[in-house]
Amino acid sequence: MGAVDRFIDEMGIILQESGGSRISGRIFGLLLTEGKELSLLQISERLGVSRASVSTNARMLTRSGVLKLTTHAGDRQDYYQMAKFAYTDIIGDLSFRFRRYAQTLEPCAEDVRAEDKDAAARIDHLTSFYVQSADILDNWAETFRNSGPNGDKND
Repeated sequence: MGAVDRFIDEMGIILQESGGSRISGRIFGLLLTEGKELSLLQISERLGVSRASVSTNARMLTRSGVLKLTTHAGDRQDYYQMAKFAYTDIIGDLSFRFRRYAQTLEPCAEDVRAEDKDAAARIDHLTSFYVQSADILDNWAETFRNSGPNGDKND
């Protein structure tokens, strides 16, 4: 197995460990290493998986903003490529989840407070962690978005 193939497989494992599908991570890894758009057929053949699986996972990655769907006049195939700000979209998704977790926990802390003030304080601390982490992630995404891949504002 070559280094690129190993990287593609590792991306699959990383996404799977994060709650996504392994094939989504492999698609991400493939498109990142290729640096250009690929058709569903090209992705399917390169990864050795069905076109249906590639289509399902590529659509999911497109909805989440990681990939961009493209087409060509006269060509009935769908093509996918990395979105311009794919990394910031990943950070933004994590920030969104952290904020949602905090919003879910806040009323729980209020309910627990009447029964156990110490337990409520620990829940408040966890809620604060999620809010502060979301703020940091949002600032990080904005900084990354404002600089190009090489740290140049105009990339």
